[in-house]
Amino acid sequence: MQYSGQYGRAVLLSDIVNVRVGEPDKRSMTTGMHIVQDIYCMRCNKYVGWTYVRAFEPEQKFKEGKFILERELIYDISRECIRDSSDWIE
Repeated sequence: MQYSGQYGRAVLLSDIVNVRVGEPDKRSMTTGMHIVQDIYCMRCNKYVGWTYVRAFEPEQKFKEGKFILERELIYDISRECIRDSSDWIE
């Protein structure tokens, strides 16, 4: 499956590290109504995607508990965040 975010192509992941989660928000998306939480880089605090808390459409339930990372945003923050990460190893 292909996934899209606000900034282009995205990937759906089952697990993710080094992010913090925002407040739950009910959103109407192209695949229906969902409750999601934005996710942010733990180091630089920039938005990188969201996690699905609840899907209201039965065929979308498989997304619950999974994460969408927006590829373009990951590339953007990696130049700022990761290049200076010698002091930041988890």
